[in-house]
Amino acid sequence: MRTWKALLATWALLSATGCGHGEAVRREEPEAGLRVECARGDEGACGAEESREETRSKGGTVSARIWALIAQGQFAEAQVLIAESAAAGLITQQTAARMGERITLLTTRLGQVPATLQRVKDFPSQLRDHSLFQIKQMLESKDFTLATQAQLKLAEKLLEQQERLMEKVQ
Repeated sequence: MRTWKALLATWALLSATGCGHGEAVRREEPEAGLRVECARGDEGACGAEESREETRSKGGTVSARIWALIAQGQFAEAQVLIAESAAAGLITQQTAARMGERITLLTTRLGQVPATLQRVKDFPSQLRDHSLFQIKQMLESKDFTLATQAQLKLAEKLLEQQERLMEKVQ
């Protein structure tokens, strides 16, 4: 009887001390391993690529915490955690690189896109100093004080699909 109480107490403690971020959900699936899904859905600030990010079971909690930090816009903390986790072997180098690329994309400002793309019709020049993360936040909160919804979506597309759009232009 004591063993069951100890196991139950340990389980309760481990369950209660989870990540505490509330932005990502961990699910154990037999065929796929550990899955991390963004609580905001496919179109949330964390982006479509990482909304269904596969991770190793060993670093599942760390990976979920990092994706949650990225979704919250806490990029400096996420980068530190990525570096420490990759060095300790808690996440793979490939996963760390993908996380770093996502942070780079989310922190890219609209004014940093190539000049060719800045010449598109209806380019929202008032958003040049805003990052992709900030633009996604405006869309999500339906804040159209700086730009219309169409302009925000155009800015988001220009930032997320730079390579594809540059190929079309040339």
